[in-house]
Amino acid sequence: MIFDTHAHCYWDTIIPRIDEVVETMEQNWVVKATQIGCDISTSEKAIALAQRFPWVFYASVWLHPETAQDEWTMNNEEWRIILSWLEKLIQDNRDVVVAVGECGFDFHYIDGTDGGKIPANLSNLSQKALEQIENQKYWWLEQWKLAQKYHLPLIIHTRDAREATLDFMQENNINRCVMHCFSEDLDFARMLLDFSPEIYFSFSGILTYKKSEKIQEAAKNIPLNRILVETDAPFLAPQSVRGQVNEPTYTRYILEKLAELRWVWVDEIEDLIYENSLRFYGIK
Repeated sequence: MIFDTHAHCYWDTIIPRIDEVVETMEQNWVVKATQIGCDISTSEKAIALAQRFPWVFYASVWLHPETAQDEWTMNNEEWRIILSWLEKLIQDNRDVVVAVGECGFDFHYIDGTDGGKIPANLSNLSQKALEQIENQKYWWLEQWKLAQKYHLPLIIHTRDAREATLDFMQENNINRCVMHCFSEDLDFARMLLDFSPEIYFSFSGILTYKKSEKIQEAAKNIPLNRILVETDAPFLAPQSVRGQVNEPTYTRYILEKLAELRWVWVDEIEDLIYENSLRFYGIK
């Protein structure tokens, strides 16, 4: 059995055919998928999907760093309103909400990057970029506080922010989490492994791409009991279906690539990765 630990099936490229998507999952033994919220609206949609397909879909709630950075003009009262509303989503839906996030750092689109076309110059940031990063910090820390309060794991997104991510996690003891769509190298993974015994690494379709050597090296060497698989549907379709709309069924391609890299049969790791997923999300 396979668990897609990170998907966005409420997206408009998937939701119109969601019954077909779930049926195809079942046919391919992809038996569970967590729907990940990125803001209030998508968190509510993730919960609605989990309620519509109980025991197949689960949900996470909260604020993606790209959304968080754009709240820089809001005042503290407006922040408190959002915090209260998102906490209420957790309180009212504890039967399906299994994690908080995705949250973290994403410096790809901060001010000065020309919409992601050039890397951020972290040694010479504009005032707006500094404010955007501070907002990402604020919302990440608030989400970690709520994850601890409700005994939930955290889903971490990091992009173009390697050192800042590790520093922030260590400074705030953010130690029960998954590094979603892991796209860094083995050295970074080892630093995180040394930091906490409760950090997991989730591999997406990027693992199957021809130019993903550093990610593949990490996947070969990270302990199997710390590994999850995901699609990030509808994005990042695996190599064999690249260009198509990604969906949870395609998690199998990622699992197969992982088995190939580690020189084992898929059957040897399928159950283990599935059990990792249940353990991470606290699903019995």
